[in-house]
Amino acid sequence: MKKNYVMLSFLILFSLTADAQFGKLKGLVGGKKDTAAKVADTASKTKDKSGGSFFSKAVIKLAKASSGLVAGATGMMVKTGDLGAVVPMVAASSNLYPTALGTVDMSFFNGWISNGSLYTVFFSQKNKSGWAKIDGEVTVDGTPADYVSTGVYVAFNRDNTRPANIAVTTKTGQKTAFTINPSKYPFKIVAINGQKGDNIPLDLTKDAVIELQHAPGSENMQLHAKIAISILGLKTFYDLGYFKGGNKITIPAAAFRNVNIGPGSTPMLSYKNSYLSIDRVESKKTTNNSGVYGPISYMAITQDGRSIEVTKEPELNKGLTVKGTDKLANGNVDYNFYKAHAFASRPFEHIRKLGVMSFSIRGTTYVDGRSSRSSSSYSVGGTTYTTTTTTHTWAQFPNVPDDVWAAALASLYTDFTGAVQHELKAPLLPIEQITATPAYQHISAFSKDDETTSVSFSHSYKNSKLISAFIPISEGFGENSADAKIIRESGANALMKFTFDLQIAIEKGRPVMVPKLAFEITGENNGAFYGTKYCSATISGKGVRYPKNITAADIKEIVRQSDLLAVFRKGLQEIKTAEVQNGDYSLLWDLQ
Repeated sequence: MKKNYVMLSFLILFSLTADAQFGKLKGLVGGKKDTAAKVADTASKTKDKSGGSFFSKAVIKLAKASSGLVAGATGMMVKTGDLGAVVPMVAASSNLYPTALGTVDMSFFNGWISNGSLYTVFFSQKNKSGWAKIDGEVTVDGTPADYVSTGVYVAFNRDNTRPANIAVTTKTGQKTAFTINPSKYPFKIVAINGQKGDNIPLDLTKDAVIELQHAPGSENMQLHAKIAISILGLKTFYDLGYFKGGNKITIPAAAFRNVNIGPGSTPMLSYKNSYLSIDRVESKKTTNNSGVYGPISYMAITQDGRSIEVTKEPELNKGLTVKGTDKLANGNVDYNFYKAHAFASRPFEHIRKLGVMSFSIRGTTYVDGRSSRSSSSYSVGGTTYTTTTTTHTWAQFPNVPDDVWAAALASLYTDFTGAVQHELKAPLLPIEQITATPAYQHISAFSKDDETTSVSFSHSYKNSKLISAFIPISEGFGENSADAKIIRESGANALMKFTFDLQIAIEKGRPVMVPKLAFEITGENNGAFYGTKYCSATISGKGVRYPKNITAADIKEIVRQSDLLAVFRKGLQEIKTAEVQNGDYSLLWDLQ
């Protein structure tokens, strides 16, 4: 349940930099009607309408009204006057797209200004996953900022060159202030495929050539492209890719095929009344800092775009999947490897040095096994009553000494990391080189099991940790994500996570352990904000009976180490082959 509220917050946050820079809620949206939005443009004192449905209006209104209440009930949302207990995240976006486009973010934020600037301040809880509303006042240039929900404050400005002076004062008397400066490198789109103006026809199965006019000194700075798509009546921007700067860039057809959208949404999307936008991201620090906080790192975005008429839609890459069942002497082994579309997943050839972020084995509770039922009946006053008794057969994990688990983990570590090195042709850094980084030491404080997981025991290899999914939001994405910082500090450019689960069950009246492996390799960010994942996988085998006193050798049999290893190698080979056959991954990443 907690994860749903994290995702809901991303719906609100995805316009912190005008286009999902702090994460999008990919799975929430999906459909064929345009967003219904009525947005105040303070420049003209009028409201521009964009076609849409009552349903989309209701979704936005409900989400904005209820998200803070629901999060508060779970402890993820707090109101505080202690600025030391929260982490501020800020952003600036210039030359905003027009209100007539009717994107979801306009429905959340009051006072959207076409071609104006948006300044955002977001407070997350420092030591846990969650948001914070300030018990006090947040002002921008002396005027109270608009509080949206889940810790997000926004303000708009008509002048794209004007800095924003932020001041925070709590009811306890704490104060802080800083200045957010906009991008100093604006640019303009001159033409798309040689055509100027708006409503440019665009075939998304072909390359698109964008001509640009840059501010002096910014001609070679990296650019980012995105496209507006409606899903379930909710219109927002989805990423196409990052490109080397220049006066002319080519967005290949492969970028439109690999738009950064979840596979579950693709059957329900619409390109009607779409918009192609190009932006540039600058890394900055706040100035004129006083009070509680020192300089705060943030991203300043400047953008330009054109409305487009999509004449032909692309066939989207929903990700690559290889799966199957190997029938082995000790029982079947199922495997499923997945590689996301090319925006979210680098080609395997990018891996230069591997590191292990976590390598663990757990015992997860299987509720119960075989059951039997018996009934008896009796009559009172002409009424018959029946009593049914259900008897469950339970299994429990045996006690296994820590040194046995340590020996088993060492053997698993050698075999499985060796397989990855061989199949991906990359060396492995010592695990101590990963776990010794300051970023890993900081994030290891969150090495507890998720609240929704029932775990009887958990052991990790050496001093690695099984990191919880619910870390502070400021640690979860972009340049500040745990993975990104560990990669920078360790020298690895790909981080692996192995989790072996032994799930206890009853089979034919006797207890067995069902072995499962969850695996993933994360990579360096795509641009400033988006994490990448080379692939993820799950492998599971038929349950294995176990003796009362378990040794390290027994664990190898229970885990079905040789069988899972053989299938693991096979899956890596197949997903690599699928990537090469697809052809888009290296093509798109070479454009950066």
